[in-house]
Amino acid sequence: MALELKSLLKLKWYYQALIVAVVCGGLLAGFWYQFLSPIQTQIDSKNTRVGELQTLVAKSEAHQKELAKIKKEVLDLEAKLEMLRAVLPLEKETDQIFRSVQLQAGASGLKVSRVTLKSTIDHDVYTEYPMDLDVTGTYHNVATFLDRIRQLPRIVNISGLKLQSRASEGDQAFVSSVSAAYTATTFVYKDEPIASAAPPSTPVK
Repeated sequence: MALELKSLLKLKWYYQALIVAVVCGGLLAGFWYQFLSPIQTQIDSKNTRVGELQTLVAKSEAHQKELAKIKKEVLDLEAKLEMLRAVLPLEKETDQIFRSVQLQAGASGLKVSRVTLKSTIDHDVYTEYPMDLDVTGTYHNVATFLDRIRQLPRIVNISGLKLQSRASEGDQAFVSSVSAAYTATTFVYKDEPIASAAPPSTPVK
């Protein structure tokens, strides 16, 4: 070893520097391969995982915002549903509603000449209950009647209104007398049926 060191010292300085640089480079390369390279691999793997987690977090935040939006829409729809339930009659109230329509016609000065209940029309969440009526009176009576229907606490839709002038019938005739035919429809909300629990069976003694 001493002989090799003496031989190295006999070389010119730039050869000495070159040999030292080569030896140091080899040692550094070995140190990198042995110790630093696995650490760098772990760092790259951790950085990749961090990127994946950041992507998941961004997607999760987007989903949370979408979920919050959906929850708000559900609450709004539930509020609208409760409002509709307040104005839609129950099925057992339909007869009362139709009697109220006839009473409002009479209170408006109209004479009811025909009442015909029609078949119900089923929809996904509600059922239509229509009724045809023929009445006679004046244009003012008809307008008063429609306004009274508008003010009913339950929804009643007047459709297919047809007006026709009537011939005068002496001194008792209506001024500008008309006959009117229309369909009055109320709507019943369909609540989902609640399954009743079966009573517990009694053991046979």
